[in-house]
Amino acid sequence: MELVAEGYLNQDEPEDRLGGEESAPAIEPVPLRRARKQISRKLTITPIELVGLERAKRGFSTRRVDWSQVCTLVDGPIRPRTGDLVLAQVDRLHYQRRIELPNGRKANLSPGDTIVVAYGDRYATDQFEAEVPLDLGRTNLVATGGVAAKMLSRNSGIRSATEITPLGLLADRQGTPINLRQFALPHRDAPDLRPPVFAVLGTSMNSGKTTTNQALATGLSRAGYKVGTAKVAGTGSGGDFWAMVDAGAAEVVDFTDAGYSATYKVPLPQLESIMVDLVAHLAARKCDVILVEVADGILQEQNVDFIVSPVFTGLVDGIFFAAGEAMGATFGLDRLAALGLPVLGLSGKLTASELLIREAERAVKVPIYRKDDLSDPGKVGAILGLDPPAADDLIEAEPDGLPASVFLFDRSGPAIEPIVPARNIA
Repeated sequence: MELVAEGYLNQDEPEDRLGGEESAPAIEPVPLRRARKQISRKLTITPIELVGLERAKRGFSTRRVDWSQVCTLVDGPIRPRTGDLVLAQVDRLHYQRRIELPNGRKANLSPGDTIVVAYGDRYATDQFEAEVPLDLGRTNLVATGGVAAKMLSRNSGIRSATEITPLGLLADRQGTPINLRQFALPHRDAPDLRPPVFAVLGTSMNSGKTTTNQALATGLSRAGYKVGTAKVAGTGSGGDFWAMVDAGAAEVVDFTDAGYSATYKVPLPQLESIMVDLVAHLAARKCDVILVEVADGILQEQNVDFIVSPVFTGLVDGIFFAAGEAMGATFGLDRLAALGLPVLGLSGKLTASELLIREAERAVKVPIYRKDDLSDPGKVGAILGLDPPAADDLIEAEPDGLPASVFLFDRSGPAIEPIVPARNIA
């Protein structure tokens, strides 16, 4: 079969993804451990053997990919985009010394290893600021879950991001790069009827949002509710995903299920679409209650607009706010109140300290919930204002007291719908 360079682009793809003159591809076996010293001016589309590809360590962000569609490797003057799959060689290890595989195991990395990750922008105040580069030159592994981007800045308390050299973009038989959006859950409209939806927001990264959501999922699942959880924004990683599984959630999805390796710099309409799709999916799976987490803090550039958008406010029935200390809690709650958002309570990292709790109690007007409060099956329903689950809907418990849903969940990966046919990426 003749491969043509022009087949690389989708019809709606911007022209600036290619640079220089188009040329006939080189049809030779791809050297998986080639190190690139400089970017080639020649566009090449090279057949790739799945046997060789299987030796590469694949990041968690790629967990929905149908690998049978990967046939070629595209290299040369190409501008990658968020969600594009890249085959890369590990050059120098720094902060990221492991990569999280789709099954949740973290595999050690060594210089010379080949990995498959997805490009994506990153916003992480405790780690890195990074953006998708303009070319396939040397870049960084900026998230253990498998996200590649050029590091722009870092928290001074951590080492630099691990250095990698892209070998090319993974592509289909025609040389069109494979993107995570091709394997997203089918788009759904916002449901007319849905279960209650509760969101967890916070002051910043590592303020206790996931811990709060995990406690809620634990309490609700033990009380007999079928719990669905969705992380609608953040950077591709399995840590939060598996935490929800371990908490007993019956259905767990995140933005990677919507086709995104990361959501930083994603336009507001797309961020809204992610939330609609994930909530609609969980509603269709007959969840009794849905828990949503939004990454980073409420002052993060995108979150400022997202949490007051009609989609967010129209889908969320109540909010828990996570904070690490009393001052941040006070400011954050005042801001959410000014925005008219329905805050149910304060939780997060500050609840690990009785002193911080007492500080906060003197300043805030909402209840403060410890992790044990939210994970208590006898309390959490009343905290959320939920009706008790119907007797015929109660989740049958195993002899050790854990909900049966834990044992029915496929721990090798998420409960996902069949892969939809590839489509153009907006």
